[in-house]
Amino acid sequence: MKRPFLTPSHRLPVLCELGIPLFPFAPGWGAALLGVQLIMLVKSLGKSTFRHPVAWVLGAVSGWLFIVTAIAAYPLESFLGLANFIPFFLFFLAFSTLFNSLERLERLAWLFVAPSLGVSALGLGELWFGWQTPVFISQLFGWGLTSVGNPPGRLASTFLYANICAAYLLMTLLLGLGLWLKDFSWAKLTKSKVFIYLTVTLLLDGVALILTSSRSVWAIALLGILIYALYIGWWWICAAAGGFTAAVLGASFGRSPWREGLQQVVPYYFWGRLSDQMYGDRPVEFLRITQWRFVFEMIGDRPLTGWGLRSFTPAYEAAMNTWLGHPHNFYLMLISEIGIPFGILLIAMVGWVLARGVLAWRYLRSNPKRIVLFSYLVTFGGYSLFNLLDVTSLDIRLNTFAWIILAGIWGLGQQVNHAGDEGQSYGSPEEY
Repeated sequence: MKRPFLTPSHRLPVLCELGIPLFPFAPGWGAALLGVQLIMLVKSLGKSTFRHPVAWVLGAVSGWLFIVTAIAAYPLESFLGLANFIPFFLFFLAFSTLFNSLERLERLAWLFVAPSLGVSALGLGELWFGWQTPVFISQLFGWGLTSVGNPPGRLASTFLYANICAAYLLMTLLLGLGLWLKDFSWAKLTKSKVFIYLTVTLLLDGVALILTSSRSVWAIALLGILIYALYIGWWWICAAAGGFTAAVLGASFGRSPWREGLQQVVPYYFWGRLSDQMYGDRPVEFLRITQWRFVFEMIGDRPLTGWGLRSFTPAYEAAMNTWLGHPHNFYLMLISEIGIPFGILLIAMVGWVLARGVLAWRYLRSNPKRIVLFSYLVTFGGYSLFNLLDVTSLDIRLNTFAWIILAGIWGLGQQVNHAGDEGQSYGSPEEY
């Protein structure tokens, strides 16, 4: 039987088909393929790429970033930091033109989710079986298995650090759940090879996500599962997740004697990590609250212009004699770097794109495949929540995936909302 997501009419350009699934394993090669695709798209679209108000906002922010770099406290760091923003603005505008149907979003979701099985398997092999890779793997692909994870005991797989891997697995898990629920039937659990592959992938992604030991990702993943359960009316999942959450919270923060009783039932891996007893001896300089207070001071000193991109690390090192790559909150970091006005402008633009995506999802209420767009909204929402407690924009793979997902929401949203604003129905279910 023909599978809808594999039919040629639903395929994306070949460089996307190759670059996106290659990215988790060979980021340099994946970036090269997507970079060539970006150049081809911009060349074919020409000035039409920049005619929408969203493009004007991104253009204004880009111009401001150059000004901020010119007056930055650390000009070289700020100049290097431009690479984390300006190419991705163009990436977002150009790639959104590819995603004009639910079929293409579905195809794109498969390109994200399918390779995550390999990432999870490598991570599990590293932690459970002590897998190590030879030096040439690191030289060739930019990553290597250490046999213990990074930090030791936490799954990192093909990513440099456990939290970065956790964010990746969060995105693939939430997108994959949308694909799984769209085609779910009990019969497919044993008869459809593709559905079995997807089910195994999600199970391994879930186990690997737990082993990253990222508390924020645990909470966001659980929230995402609850949202899906509410969406399809599986109340028993809501009850089970609610009971599990209450037990873990009680074991972590409850009062005696209830806390001790729950600790006999709930694995220490969960309540010890959540209550921070597992890593309770960290220096005060490594605590998030210390970093956030420092960032607030930076914002207070330069509220309008900011300190320049990537300014936190040298400023924090100079003040605390401690090196940290970021302050574990993307939004505070952004505002401290480029100032309050343009920081809020960029955040508001992303929020407006998401709002248009929600509106498009409502217009598609009669289409049974609209859960695909819903999964993109849930995934980007989860990614945004994660950045309240961490920073992912410094990793090229996560940054690329996030802007692609946002481009997917914007690309389909443009098509659907244009039809909806004119009182038309955007296609029929048969056309998807």
